[in-house]
Amino acid sequence: MLNPKKLSELLSNNVDPRLYPRMFLMSPNGTLIAYSTPVNIKELRDQAALISLVWKDYEEQKLPQGSSSSEASSTSRTLYTLTIEFSQCNILVRAVQPKMLFVLIGGVYQGHKQDFKITAEVDGDSRYPSGSASPCTGAPLPGSGTGNSSDQEYRKDLNLLSEGQSEDAAKDIHEEVGRVTIHLQRKKLEAMYAFIRSEFDSRGFVMPDNPSLP
Repeated sequence: MLNPKKLSELLSNNVDPRLYPRMFLMSPNGTLIAYSTPVNIKELRDQAALISLVWKDYEEQKLPQGSSSSEASSTSRTLYTLTIEFSQCNILVRAVQPKMLFVLIGGVYQGHKQDFKITAEVDGDSRYPSGSASPCTGAPLPGSGTGNSSDQEYRKDLNLLSEGQSEDAAKDIHEEVGRVTIHLQRKKLEAMYAFIRSEFDSRGFVMPDNPSLP
């Protein structure tokens, strides 16, 4: 039996106001299942609708081996992660089950500039971003609070390094901050996915096609 209240509490206990300020669970058709609070429900529904459209689009494209683009193929492979990057935020989506998606909304640093970019991963693809993108320590375990001090200090140090640098040097540092930020967000996404998936598996819970939620 799904308990949206308990799931929402779990998500609320694992957000970070700057690095990953929002998390939620939804169905691929855009139905909200559980979400961290406090929340702007209209904005949340808009994000869920966008994610639903993009997820279905990439799922139907049946991406070929090794592809993270919009190339189509007759060979069907399972879509399991989408990374959507904006100047305002990063949206990371992970399939928990065929009828359930876990979404992490990631913050970006002030002055971040990023062209709209979508990276899709199907089974067999390498992880995006690469797991070697940063020397930072692992993401905090679900339920342990709102952040990892080493990760936060590393992020702060990178921001400070850009101050007083030449334009080219500052640009390189800003790009590195962007890579590290999304790397940390991806690590948190995977930690949360693993925890939620293991809880569902241990209880034999499978999300139905047409969920009836309280």
